[in-house]
Amino acid sequence: GSGLRLSGGGWARGGGAVSESGARAAGPDRVHNAMSGDLAIQCAKLPEWLLARRMIPEDYARLLQGVDAKVQQALSEAVTDETAKKLIAEHREGMTYFAAREIYQAIAKSPQGQAKSLLGAHTDPAAAKWKAVVDAYRRRNLGWASEARLLIQNVSYEIPALKKHASACERQVADCTQRQAELTRLETNAKARHAALLQDMGIDGLDPRGELLAQAAVELPKLWAEVLEILSCSGPALLELYSSWADFAAGKEASASAREVLPLLRMMSAEGGDLTIEEAESRIPALREIRKSAGAEAVNATNDAPGTAIDGAGASGASVGAQDGAVAGGEDGGIDWGGGDGGGGGAGINWDLAVTEASAPAAGDSAGSDWGIEVSGGGESAEPAADSNAGGIDWSAMCVEGLEVRDEGAEIPAECAPSGLLASPSVRELLHQEVVEAAAFLAERRTELVAGNIDNGPPGTHDTTVHEIDTLAIAVGQVEEKLAGKKAQRWVLLQSSERYLNQAIRRLELARTQCHKPVSQRNALDKVKAEQIEEAKRARAEVDCLRDATRKVQRELEAELSSHLKAAVTIVGEIAQI
Repeated sequence: GSGLRLSGGGWARGGGAVSESGARAAGPDRVHNAMSGDLAIQCAKLPEWLLARRMIPEDYARLLQGVDAKVQQALSEAVTDETAKKLIAEHREGMTYFAAREIYQAIAKSPQGQAKSLLGAHTDPAAAKWKAVVDAYRRRNLGWASEARLLIQNVSYEIPALKKHASACERQVADCTQRQAELTRLETNAKARHAALLQDMGIDGLDPRGELLAQAAVELPKLWAEVLEILSCSGPALLELYSSWADFAAGKEASASAREVLPLLRMMSAEGGDLTIEEAESRIPALREIRKSAGAEAVNATNDAPGTAIDGAGASGASVGAQDGAVAGGEDGGIDWGGGDGGGGGAGINWDLAVTEASAPAAGDSAGSDWGIEVSGGGESAEPAADSNAGGIDWSAMCVEGLEVRDEGAEIPAECAPSGLLASPSVRELLHQEVVEAAAFLAERRTELVAGNIDNGPPGTHDTTVHEIDTLAIAVGQVEEKLAGKKAQRWVLLQSSERYLNQAIRRLELARTQCHKPVSQRNALDKVKAEQIEEAKRARAEVDCLRDATRKVQRELEAELSSHLKAAVTIVGEIAQI
């Protein structure tokens, strides 16, 4: 009565859908279902199962193409029922048997669909054509084949693809969140570096150029004042000790050579730095020679260069200098502080400072070089400003035709220009030479004292202790650091070199850009995250809708198959995991 028969050692209905071994592997419940007539069909094998029982024709795929033609004819007809319109809009791209049946039922319930002829045919064209579509699906059970293909398409392809797409969107959201955390860390580090740079420069960063120039204008006088204070305190003792040993070594009378040893250090220790450069030159010939050598080297650099740049930052309007940190050759071994005033007579450091004195040497003094240049508005000629009796450079003998005149940056404000004797690069160079000389003497003297050689020396120096030498050495080291240390270099270059000032400003701008860049990137990632979250939600919602539609088709197909076979039919397999 159940329709089951024993064939080949297994229970089967119409084609061996359920075997004894399969039932035994599934357990007692499966065996009971098999013996009671219940059928479990794999979703992926549903078309083959229908073909094996001859429930659908073998050429069902070709026949379904004819049904699709009828569907297109039905879709071309206008429908007035709103429910039918929604169903048509929902299933237009993938029409199946159950969808066509629902559309026909909705149209048949409408007033137009209920109108029929005497023979029972629909008078409404839309109802008639949709009834033809449903009849075509029911003929030879083509609707079951259509629904079987839909189940396989949804279970094996559509739903997994949507799940994969949603997972990819969620992974991208997680990646964006991780990247944002990294950008936050980079932003924190960039802000810390920017704050450290501002702290190192000692400015707030609101107006870098003005703040740097103002800082240099304030700090340099303090630095020179500290140098003068150290010289006034420790200079006399140092000069007395060094002069004694110099006289002892040379066999001279102290009164005859007192002013020959460290003349600039002696002058600044006694009189400070309020003297003018002209007064210092008149009393210290070495300073005059350094300035004269500096002027000659500047002219040589101008003649050797492919083009001449006239910088508006200096008082005279002429800026000729070497690269920052270049070594200037010379015979005195001192530090060349560069520019139009710095000494190039030593093998020291050229700081490329375009600093010129506001006042020129006296007319009868041939030590200075007159840098007075007047560039006419048309740039065709230059009038010499120097006195004809001075020993400076005669600019009238130099043809300025073809010289390149360019603006290398904004002019440094006049209130930020250096002042005082130590503002002259030549003075700083000569003073640094003397300080280095004194430091070398103190180091040698300390070595002798530590070795116990205290008897050999000039009278009055035998009671000098190592502690006293160390104290003087510390003072000399402080003066050297303040003259040639990093702070002095930085502040002097800020006042004198437009290029150095622009480089410092560019460093700040780059650091500020690094602070803002992670913010813009994080905002862009926020937009990407929002888009991907929305796309993931849309994909998940589409999966839910497709899952519900698939479940509905499964239930309806199981009901029709069960009614046809007079047994409970269950579609199993991957469909249970969607």
